[in-house]
Amino acid sequence: MKKYLIIGAAVAGMIIGSSGAAMAGACTKATSEGWGLTEELAKWQAQDMMMLATGNLIVQNDKISKPAYKCSSSLLGWNCKASAKICKK
Repeated sequence: MKKYLIIGAAVAGMIIGSSGAAMAGACTKATSEGWGLTEELAKWQAQDMMMLATGNLIVQNDKISKPAYKCSSSLLGWNCKASAKICKK
């Protein structure tokens, strides 16, 4: 299973759509993409990439809405795109 997680991390791409506003209360929309052998693994990968890219992976510094996912399957697994609203505290 670890082998597949490493492959998923290597294949997963991320795109963050934010303006970079650093003031308190400023909100942006972030999106990311993940890949996995199962749909749940792809969702986890997408959310993890979003948290990593926004600096919230280890300690959650921002208020993050529940992510919305759009997933599709292929011969090699699942691809999921996640989007969420991120507001500075």
